Amino acid sequence: MQLGNWESTAELNDIYADVRRLGLEQCIAEMDAFGFTVVPPEKVASADFHLRLRDAILAVHERRTGHHLDPDNLSSARLEHNRPVVTQWGLLGEDPVFEQALMNPVVYAMARYLLGKQVVLSDSIALLKQDDPTPTHMLHVDQAGTPPPMPAYQQVINITWTLTDYTRDNGAVAIVPGSHRFGRMPAAYEEDFLKNDAPIRAYPIECEAGSLIIWGGTTWHGSFPRRAPGVRVTLIQAFCRSYMKQVRDFPNETPKEVLDRNPPEFAQLIGMNSLYPIDSKKGIVDMKKREAFTGAGRNPWA
Repeated sequence: MQLGNWESTAELNDIYADVRRLGLEQCIAEMDAFGFTVVPPEKVASADFHLRLRDAILAVHERRTGHHLDPDNLSSARLEHNRPVVTQWGLLGEDPVFEQALMNPVVYAMARYLLGKQVVLSDSIALLKQDDPTPTHMLHVDQAGTPPPMPAYQQVINITWTLTDYTRDNGAVAIVPGSHRFGRMPAAYEEDFLKNDAPIRAYPIECEAGSLIIWGGTTWHGSFPRRAPGVRVTLIQAFCRSYMKQVRDFPNETPKEVLDRNPPEFAQLIGMNSLYPIDSKKGIVDMKKREAFTGAGRNPWA
């Protein structure tokens, strides 16, 4: 079908053109049908970029914990104090590669298509996971604060960069296909998907390093216990609709040099041009802290 510049879909035309150009129409269909999709590495970025992203996460981990993980020996690595999982929040600004990951064309197109033109990043997070006999997460939804019935459209999405191979033994994400249509979060008796008499069956998402796993905020998911040795490395980009509260206060946290080296779309994605909050004293939006939104920068993906 020939795409047109239709007035009735003015907010969608350019976004869908990007989806088609990037070969993501199948991913859109899978999101609608099953509540999740996997984008293969060759559609996302180069192998070198994925290695840079992985190594940047390991560097942040070492700066924050003092614990070194050798990127060449992750298959035998262990986390400090034998912890099963370590979460590193607030990665944006730690290394330019996290900014480039946010502006990746596939990420940008999928986030805008699924959550609208004014989509915002809620946070950029790393998860490091080692072997442990218990599952890290039981079945849950990412927008648990939404009362049932949950809307048919997504308000939150998770875009996960798999920076090491994902298999069931490596502690893959567990997903319940089609659960985004249930309109509710799992009941307490449904959360443990690993017990023999579990009423709900979850399936592992298995894919090679460099893939993107994308699921919606109403899709039931958890994670399988990691049984293999070594450490799994993942970058999670959590997005939400513009009327929802972000995890990070990006307008006040983001240094000007970060905004200066990125395009205006970056500033919009982190909420720099958001109408809210209103300055309670002046009764107007504090535009001073958002003035960098108009600045131009070089898009590393152009």
